[in-house]
Amino acid sequence: MKLNLFLKDIINALTFNKIRTAFSLLGIIMGISSLVLIVSSIEGSTLRANKVIKKLGPDSVLILSGSIKSGPRRKMRNLTFKDVKEISKLDGIFALTYGLIKLTTVKSEGNSKFTVVFGVGENWISSWDYKMDMGRDFTKSDFSKFSKVCIIGHDVSDFLFPNENPIGKTITVGKTPLKVIGVYKRRGKTPNGHNLDDRIFVPITVYQKVIEPEFKHVTMIRFRVLPSQNYTEIVKETRKILLKTHSPDEFSIITPTVVKRFLSMMSASLSIFLGVASLTALVVGGFVLSSIFYINIYVRKWEIGLRRALGAKRSDIKKRIISERIIICLTGSAIGIAIGFICVKLLLPMLSIPIVYPKKVFLLAPAFSIIVGIAASYSPAKRASEFEPIESLKSKV
Repeated sequence: MKLNLFLKDIINALTFNKIRTAFSLLGIIMGISSLVLIVSSIEGSTLRANKVIKKLGPDSVLILSGSIKSGPRRKMRNLTFKDVKEISKLDGIFALTYGLIKLTTVKSEGNSKFTVVFGVGENWISSWDYKMDMGRDFTKSDFSKFSKVCIIGHDVSDFLFPNENPIGKTITVGKTPLKVIGVYKRRGKTPNGHNLDDRIFVPITVYQKVIEPEFKHVTMIRFRVLPSQNYTEIVKETRKILLKTHSPDEFSIITPTVVKRFLSMMSASLSIFLGVASLTALVVGGFVLSSIFYINIYVRKWEIGLRRALGAKRSDIKKRIISERIIICLTGSAIGIAIGFICVKLLLPMLSIPIVYPKKVFLLAPAFSIIVGIAASYSPAKRASEFEPIESLKSKV
C-alpha cells in the first residue's frame, strides 16, 4: 500500500511539471535510441558477413577480372583461359570452374525479359553448390558436343513459363534457341541485393560459339580447396600464378576472410559513428538532466521544506528525488527502444544491413538509462536533502 502511494505521488509530481519532465525524457530517448541502433547494426553486419561467407563457401576461392577497388569501372576482360589452365594444375583444389556474364534479353513464346546470362564451365553447379529442383545438371557431352541447352532460375521460369513445367521448352538468347534442361532451387538474394534466381546458365562452349563469339576472356574463376589442404598457401600460389601475366590491379581474389574483414571494417566504422553519436547524446543528455534536476529542486524548495517539517528524513528526500528520475529514465528507455526499432527498420536497409532486433537491448537500455539517471540526479538529490525546513518554507512567504 505504501509503495502504491509512493509511486502515485511521484507520478503526480512528474505530470504536474510536464515541460521539465518532457525535456528530461528527451535526453534519455536520444541516448537509448542510439544504443538500439548501434547494437542492431553490429548484429546485422555480423549476420550479413555470415550470409556472404555461406553463399561464397568457406572453402572457396573466387577470382574476378579487374580490381574491386575500381568499383563499377573495373575492367571485366583481363582473365584468360590460360589462367584457368594454369590454376587447374594446383594440387589440393576441386570443382574448378569459370564463367562469362552478359546482360541481355531472353524470349519464349510471347514473353521476354532482360536478365543475366552466364557462359559457364564444367563443375559450375557443384562448385557454387546449386541444387537442382527440376531436370538435370550439365554433362561433359553438353560441353564437348556444343549442346544448345541451359539451366534457369525460378524467377526466369515463372516469368517465361508461368504455371508450366519449363523442362524441354525453348528460350531464345539473342538469335540462339536453347533448350531448358534444368531449374535450380531458389537461392534468394545476395546481401547487396542481386537476385540469384534471375539467372540463366549456358555451357561456355555454346556461349562462345553462338552468343558472344568475340569474348575471348573470362569474367571469373572459382574453385574449392580440399579440407586436408592449406587454404592460405593455395591462395598465395594462385596469386603468384596470376602475377606472372597480370598486374595486381587486373584481378581480385575474393576469399571468406577478405569478405569478413571488409564487412567487419564497415561494421566498425558504423559502430564508431553511432557510438560517438550515442556518447554525445549521453553527455548532452546528462548535462541537460542535471541542470533540469537542479532547477526542479529549487522550484520545489517549499515542498521539500514542508516534507522535512512533517518528519521526512534527509535520506527520504534523497530517495524520492532519485526515484523520480529513475522513473523518468525507465519511461524514456521504453520510448527510446520503440523509436530505435523504427530507426532500425528505416535506416539499416539503406545501408544494405539485415534488420535485426536484438533482445539484449531490453536489458542494456534500462541499465543504461538507470546509470544516467542516478549519475545526473545524485548531486541535485543530495543538495535537496540538505535544505533546512524553516528556510525552505520561508521561500514561499
